[in-house]
Amino acid sequence: MGNLETIWEPAFITPYAAIVVNQPIEDQQLLLDILAGATLTVFADGAANHIKDLKLTGPEEQQSIPDFICGDLDSIRPEVQAHYEKNGTKVIHDHDQYSSDLTKSLKCIQNNIQSPMHAVIVGGIGGRFDQAFSQLHHLYTASQESMLPNCQIFLVNPQSICFLLEKGLNRITTPVGPGLFAENIGIIPIGRPSVISTRGLEWDVTEWHTEFGGQMSTSNHIKSEIIEIDTSERVLFTIEMERSHEP
Repeated sequence: MGNLETIWEPAFITPYAAIVVNQPIEDQQLLLDILAGATLTVFADGAANHIKDLKLTGPEEQQSIPDFICGDLDSIRPEVQAHYEKNGTKVIHDHDQYSSDLTKSLKCIQNNIQSPMHAVIVGGIGGRFDQAFSQLHHLYTASQESMLPNCQIFLVNPQSICFLLEKGLNRITTPVGPGLFAENIGIIPIGRPSVISTRGLEWDVTEWHTEFGGQMSTSNHIKSEIIEIDTSERVLFTIEMERSHEP
């Protein structure tokens, strides 16, 4: 369908910058795990309130100090901003009213990295339904505008991880098991209709037209550790996480 080929390894994202968006924290351990592995961290405006309200102490508190807080700063509480600034966080007041705090945070990463790295967005698809759609919209826009060239952007919540597949052939490493992934995936044509072919799923398709109001591949199942999706347009890929928790 296309000559381009993109490799995805969502279970082994490295190196990456972490962005925490302004939504309640659903899974504190997931948040801390992502922050611990990040090369650079950005809190999007009021996200700093949610992290401060966790009342973390000791190493966890130090781990949660971001490199940057970015946005129009209409949500962060003054005492929270002062706390993080005292601990070395750089606060960037971006006055652009035509971009979201997520887009501002992606721009912050773009301006402050010396070499390519991926972006992991925490909380981008939880909370209010309209905000979730807004995050997907800005993910799509960022992908179109190549805000982070040679980098991949992932949205993570406690249940799933999702990302926009590129046009052409996408090879996705999808190990199933505890601490990795469950078998459930979806392929969602969020931008425009697409024609897809898949390999490695329970219900594979060939030259299959997919669009809202027509056919969509949701609740499909992984049957191979590497699956292939060839697509004529960018489509959203979602996969369920199989997180292991200590008893």
